[in-house]
Amino acid sequence: MAPCNRMLRILHTVPGRAICVQPDGTLYGSRKYAVYRSHDDGNAWTKITAVPRGFTRWMAEHSRMACRLLRHEIRAFRVLSTGRYVAANRESVFHARPGEPTMTQSRIEQGTQPVAPPMSITVGPGDRVLWGEYTGSDRIRREIRMYVSDDAGCTYNEFHRFAAGSIRHVHNLYYDRGLDQYWVLVGDHDEEPGIGRLSADLEHFEWVVKGKQIFRAVCVLDFGDRLVYGTDTEMEPNAVMSLDKKTGRVERIFETNGSCIYACRFGGWYALTTTVEPSTVNLSRNATLWLSRDGDRWLAAFEAPMDRWSGKYFQFSSLVLPCDGSDREVIAFSGQAVRDVDGKLIVAELAGQGDVLDPAQHHRHRGEGSKET
Repeated sequence: MAPCNRMLRILHTVPGRAICVQPDGTLYGSRKYAVYRSHDDGNAWTKITAVPRGFTRWMAEHSRMACRLLRHEIRAFRVLSTGRYVAANRESVFHARPGEPTMTQSRIEQGTQPVAPPMSITVGPGDRVLWGEYTGSDRIRREIRMYVSDDAGCTYNEFHRFAAGSIRHVHNLYYDRGLDQYWVLVGDHDEEPGIGRLSADLEHFEWVVKGKQIFRAVCVLDFGDRLVYGTDTEMEPNAVMSLDKKTGRVERIFETNGSCIYACRFGGWYALTTTVEPSTVNLSRNATLWLSRDGDRWLAAFEAPMDRWSGKYFQFSSLVLPCDGSDREVIAFSGQAVRDVDGKLIVAELAGQGDVLDPAQHHRHRGEGSKET
């Protein structure tokens, strides 16, 4: 079964992984540990820097399957207002000035406990860089720390610590400009999932919702008075949820076909994607790109079936979206462990009447399903 393109006009397809997009549409992609930039919707690319790697990973770069086995990729990447870069992989966190061909490993306050590199990196006001630890599949619960850098990612210091067993790891932090605060997204099981508020000065933290799988989010989309996110769980049917910022009330909008790890805004289009993580409740074998104008009505724009390799060893099948967001309606995503587009970065726009929503593709269950608090 080949990928199903429901409503996109493909502009360019190149090797790589979508890692970041800027408001002006500048797109960043990675190929292994090298970072490339495009100013023209993916037509031309320029290498700007690279994360350092040792001999073993250099050898792995000769094989796509070896890269998948080792998770040899840039996991997080951000651009500061000064043009400096910060990045993370599964080994550490890095920084670079514009023009530096190789990034430098950051200095991190470690203490007696080894640092678990982050899944994502957030940039707040004044180019303040924040992230939280992301642990692996170990069963031993440990204290989880959040870190901040005020020197463009050169050094990081701990600013908050979660007690051992209270959470498994930090998925993401999102800076809310309207409220001048951060939203903290954590997982994974039992009482661990939650969404909390963090003050802009990093001094005060409180939980808004906690202890259910419907609060297990990795990325959020900001609609002003509410946050919209897709759940990331293998334990329950996944869904797009709406969180009222003022009251903390959570409402189920519609059930998706898989867990959601990525979300991004492209102009007036809001995007999220699903991952194939087979379980007794998530049966779909397709990774899907979903698009919406209003956060309530969603369309399946592109679907790609999982490939034949084991997700446990060679990564779960997914469509990867870049971090940040663009003011232009040009959509970028990449394939991971999916047929025909694995390891490829796709740049596209909506074909035909992008504002016209086909009722046959609508998924709008708001008001019809259950409401959670």
